[in-house]
Amino acid sequence: MAGLFNILKVTVSEDKICAHVLVNPGMPLMTSEDIEATARVYYLVPAIAKHLCLGDSGREFQDCMGQTELCHLLEHVSVELMNETGLAGNISCGRTRVSEHDERVFEIELSCPDDALAIGALSSATFMMDWAYLHADQPAPDVDGTVAGLRNLVLGMRAEAEGKDPHEAVAAANGEDVADDAAEDDVPADADVDSVVDAAAEPAAEPQGVPNFEDEPQVAIDTEGAVVENHEASAAVFGGAATAPTGSAHESALPLVDGAGEDPAATVAMPAMPQE
Repeated sequence: MAGLFNILKVTVSEDKICAHVLVNPGMPLMTSEDIEATARVYYLVPAIAKHLCLGDSGREFQDCMGQTELCHLLEHVSVELMNETGLAGNISCGRTRVSEHDERVFEIELSCPDDALAIGALSSATFMMDWAYLHADQPAPDVDGTVAGLRNLVLGMRAEAEGKDPHEAVAAANGEDVADDAAEDDVPADADVDSVVDAAAEPAAEPQGVPNFEDEPQVAIDTEGAVVENHEASAAVFGGAATAPTGSAHESALPLVDGAGEDPAATVAMPAMPQE
């Protein structure tokens, strides 16, 4: 079954990835074409409303979220997932452009020093938007679980590249105690050894290698992309919280409307999430 998007190619460079994304035929191009589905995306990752976004009708993404390209929304969701892992650096940002040859093909640029994190976030964001626009009758995606999975995947890959034990590195970064005999301690002394089964979680698949492609001419839609401050704790190597500390200017919830600076009658307000 076709999803919203088809990722045609991905180019990886030192500090960013560029993904050429096709919005599949028959799928909406603009968030205004299904405002309820757009609201579902917002309720999954509400922090996107306060992303700095200077390329459309206002200063923040909330000002254009109700009337923008779906790929622009995909960019902001990807940026927020990267940001919430605490592993994307001090600033998570992106940029979206439409191809001058095809209005359904977009280039999404995600600035991130870790290509695995950027590709994983983009893939996870496409899944979340597929749910919101096409499969809302199914259980909602687990955003916290997705962020934790991305974080652990990247931490493990970084540790492995440094010749360290991935399991120990992930546990240490997450503040967990590592004990080699933990599994044995959990087994009752009188248990039948033959009846004890190791239940290990299936590891997340690593993103496959991606080729490099020449850039094609682009027409800018979003001249800045999304920008979110990541308030990392200075003492942590990879840790940190994506949410601003109490009392910061980023703490207050922002209304989600479109049409800032335009005719007030054209403003589109995001509807309340329907109750089951």
